Amino acid sequence: MLNMTPLERRIIAEMLVDAGQPAVDIARKVGATRQTVSKKIHHFEDEGLIGGLFARIDPGKLGLQERAFIFIQEDPEMKVRSKIEAKINALPQVARFYRLFGRYSGILEVLTKDQEELSALVKEIHEFEGIRDTETFIVHSSVKDRLQETLLHALDSTS
Repeated sequence: MLNMTPLERRIIAEMLVDAGQPAVDIARKVGATRQTVSKKIHHFEDEGLIGGLFARIDPGKLGLQERAFIFIQEDPEMKVRSKIEAKINALPQVARFYRLFGRYSGILEVLTKDQEELSALVKEIHEFEGIRDTETFIVHSSVKDRLQETLLHALDSTS
């Protein structure tokens, strides 16, 4: 974890609230100059703390109506897993891919337009050499989706 000053924590908090706001607005809110804020933001980017500022878009508005989590069990051999990773990373429906310890070796968060596309995707994944089993969980509804809130809490906890 980076050792952050209170000013740096306030800048990050402002970016979590609205990453698109101009540096001059952040500077006014945190009590610093625009130059200081810009310099800090560049430093955060160089350190890998922030990157890829983008709009938060509702997938459903783009026709992606099905969200699911696919748990995968794979052959434990690293060469096989590397090939699987490359194939999964090439699938446009896979939004996130995490490695796990436990019963499953990975979990995929996928977004598809409908259950038909989801079924075809699961079938395709099953055909990858080294995939032993999958279990798919279709999301019924989202109860909480506030990563920013968790990150803001972490910033508060480190002060």
